Amino acid sequence: MGALEIVLLPCLADNYCVLLHEPESGETAAIDAPSAEQIKAALTQRGWRLNHIFVTHHHTDHTGGIAELKAFYGAAVTGPAAESERISGLTRVVTSKSELEFAGHPIQVLETPGHTLGHVTYYFPEDGLAFTGDTLFSLGCGKVFEGDAELMWQSLSRIASLPGDTAVYCGHEYTLGNARFALTIEPENDALKK
Repeated sequence: MGALEIVLLPCLADNYCVLLHEPESGETAAIDAPSAEQIKAALTQRGWRLNHIFVTHHHTDHTGGIAELKAFYGAAVTGPAAESERISGLTRVVTSKSELEFAGHPIQVLETPGHTLGHVTYYFPEDGLAFTGDTLFSLGCGKVFEGDAELMWQSLSRIASLPGDTAVYCGHEYTLGNARFALTIEPENDALKK
């Protein structure tokens, strides 16, 4: 089991897909699949073949590329059991009790509802990586579409309980917008102005 290579791939207008590649086995995974075209181009550029897709939640800006990627690569598709009827193409469903791994790297599934009721975060404890989808962003959190504020707070608290050196990868690039909003609340916060 080698160290994972990580590619943060901008997709669509402001989404991220994260590609994970384990060089010893040659296995490659995508966290969410916003755009098959952009993901295929990134894989081709690197000479990688997609083996796994890990889906955080059912929204189409995270699932829109699944069908094409699954058909092209034969990739396995893992996603939250609570949203299995809303995500086409799943080959495995998971809950917080599921035992999961990618290329020998253990994965813990954290149930992080709030943005959607079945949202999950994939945590790689040995690598110190968390893939939070639309639960946690830089300087903010996802909109609460299906849950409520209490449910979102519990999910954010679950993520906050991870070790402090955990690298967090989110599903969208909202940093500047979140900073502008934060400045309306704390206009004297110099750190937000940088």
